[in-house]
Amino acid sequence: MSTTTVGLGVRLTAHPLQRIGAFALSSLVHRRPMGLKKLTHPLELTEADLRAANANMIRDLARTADIATSKEPGGFWLGASYLFWPNCPINTTNRKSLLGQALKDRLAQWRELPEADTVLDARCVLCDHPACGFYGKVDVPLLESSSYRNTTIPNHKGMALCRGCLLSFYALPYGCSIGGGRATALHSWDDDLLRAHTKYQVDQTRLQAVATAPKGERVSYARQLAGLSGLRGYEETVTDGVELMVFTNSNKEQDLAVHAMEQPAAEWIRALPRTSLHWLGRAHRWEKVPGRSMLARNLFDQPERVIPTVSHFLRERVLGKQGLCAQTPLLTSTCSSYATKVLQVSSADLDQLDQLAVRIAQDLNTEDDKELKKFLQARKKIATLRAWLQRRSVERTLRTQEAEPFITQRQWRLLFDAEDRVFLHRDLLFIGVLNHLHELKPAWRGRDHDDVTTEDLIPDPQLDAENDQ
Repeated sequence: MSTTTVGLGVRLTAHPLQRIGAFALSSLVHRRPMGLKKLTHPLELTEADLRAANANMIRDLARTADIATSKEPGGFWLGASYLFWPNCPINTTNRKSLLGQALKDRLAQWRELPEADTVLDARCVLCDHPACGFYGKVDVPLLESSSYRNTTIPNHKGMALCRGCLLSFYALPYGCSIGGGRATALHSWDDDLLRAHTKYQVDQTRLQAVATAPKGERVSYARQLAGLSGLRGYEETVTDGVELMVFTNSNKEQDLAVHAMEQPAAEWIRALPRTSLHWLGRAHRWEKVPGRSMLARNLFDQPERVIPTVSHFLRERVLGKQGLCAQTPLLTSTCSSYATKVLQVSSADLDQLDQLAVRIAQDLNTEDDKELKKFLQARKKIATLRAWLQRRSVERTLRTQEAEPFITQRQWRLLFDAEDRVFLHRDLLFIGVLNHLHELKPAWRGRDHDDVTTEDLIPDPQLDAENDQ
């Protein structure tokens, strides 16, 4: 083993959590929040910058040296240490006997960076630069499944890391939302998005560390909702998908869950007009679950459920005494956009479904709503919908002079022979029928009773805000 002077720097690697920590370091160079444009890109951080960031992190941890438990004021980072760095010097079982300077000395020894890299018989496993040591669970979230050992194997010291990658892992908690026994990190290979969101999250985590606000009731799917809110606050085009990584590195429980949203969905929801977004949230309101929470869940975990949920909402309005939803045209436009841009439904197929929707709506345009109710009943099952369409086709052929068939062969195949897309096509057809009825039958339209509550609204934080006052 020998020592050599290797410049301290940070590189962006293929490890998502290291990347988040690297961007967090840009903010941690400063003692207070700075505007995004004033932050140095992690690749351009100097050795002085990185040592300043490390000093600021040590200063935050040192505030826990005089408190006995994480529940006391100022105990945020002590509580977080069990989640990120179990068995580290500040949370050992005998810490109460070491309160004060003894803990600070241990902390300084743990987090002090060497003046030069120590060249081992291994290079950094992430960036291939000279490693400064081997590191395990005390320093790096290993993110093993709970069915495996969440530690290094016996007689192995851990991962070989350079100083830059090690510092990135130390900075990782600042780039995470911490709560409910889990850390939630939003990652993307879109570096501009990751940089903006991580900067925003660092500011929020620093504020959380010093705030004494009482704990409120946790909303449903809070983590997915926070990720969706982050996307809404980003002002540039999203060029890659996003992942919500929810994890714990504690000794009591090890877990990693990843909620992914692909690029088309991420960009679509980011750019969706606020009015459309609010009504999409309203359509997702489900019993005791707020609309915004259910929408966030669907976009991250079940994107194929977005359109069926809107279809169900519109159907329930029609079956009730409220009439056609006043916002049917808006929701139809939103679903059409989602179908083509996110679910990759071709414009030609969508046009075919709309043409059929026009013919069905014209047939249902009667003095009363009896025919509409028959259609609503028929669409519940494949067999009854098929029979309803066949009867309408026969009636059109026998009783009218129309040259065009009621339903074409292509439209039939879209509804009954499109493999895993048949249910999606039926929902799009149903939404289209209600949209054209909304135009044809003003008397059936609902009044201005439609409501959007605050629980349906998704906040738009300004990730790029210049908050360096």
